[in-house]
Amino acid sequence: MPETFSMHEGAFGRISLLPLRTGLVSHAHSEAHIVWWLGGADAEARIGTQVFRFSETHAVAINPFEQHDGRLLSSSAPAIFLSVYINKEWLDKRAATAGRPFVFTCPRIAVSPELRASLWKVLDLIMFHPELQEKIEIAVEELIRGSIQASQITHSPGQWAAGAPLLSSKLRLAIALMRERVDVRATIDEIASEAGLSRARLFTLFRDQLNTTPQVFWSAIRLEEAIRRLVIGDVPLINVADELGFSAASNFSRFFKEHTGVSPSDYRRAATAQRAGMACDAIGKLLHFANKTFA
Repeated sequence: MPETFSMHEGAFGRISLLPLRTGLVSHAHSEAHIVWWLGGADAEARIGTQVFRFSETHAVAINPFEQHDGRLLSSSAPAIFLSVYINKEWLDKRAATAGRPFVFTCPRIAVSPELRASLWKVLDLIMFHPELQEKIEIAVEELIRGSIQASQITHSPGQWAAGAPLLSSKLRLAIALMRERVDVRATIDEIASEAGLSRARLFTLFRDQLNTTPQVFWSAIRLEEAIRRLVIGDVPLINVADELGFSAASNFSRFFKEHTGVSPSDYRRAATAQRAGMACDAIGKLLHFANKTFA
């Protein structure tokens, strides 16, 4: 199968569809996202301290900055995944309208026939009617709402905490400093000191309030900025790598692929193709490879 990666962007965020041939390191994203396994090699994800197995009947959902990884259970073929990354502003607006937070109370999502139909409705629109952006937005919102409801049904009391955590003022300051130093030319110790914390206390706050580490969180911020720069501009990759504090473009490429499963050049190529309306063929190839008909 030729290497291919496809994406679609909208007001909700972005959708990516790719064959994952190697596992993903433990990492986090600034956006909430939902991941569906479409076919290929068996796979599982560790979210926090718990392991979740992908299947046709179970997807996973990850809240912003939740630490997670990915592992293929076979090397005989790639695993095909569809992921929806959801803009915080988009979620916040819908939470305000609904009068309740839009969060996943459990990472495990039971994929009912109705939810599966919603998934493939989105895929059908992206593949054959990419110009119908308004219909795509409605279909994606339906899919996200159904996924949130499914995570609430799966939730066991006391297993996962709902809602966004309340962060201490010093942790918020540390996060702001990390965003200012997205090139990571500062150190964790320097961030802690400027936030009025010891290194140990900074790690404790990240663990207790965000269930992650400062390094993983900072990497998520770098990844967010890398994606933004790859999508919106045509700055050479070597310049993007330097601007984000990487000593070499090869180190940046390794970091990006370990966190997303795709190289920065392939990511930029897919973003460019989507803007030009050429993403459908790649999606079709992936779905043909997955050989699934969930509709």
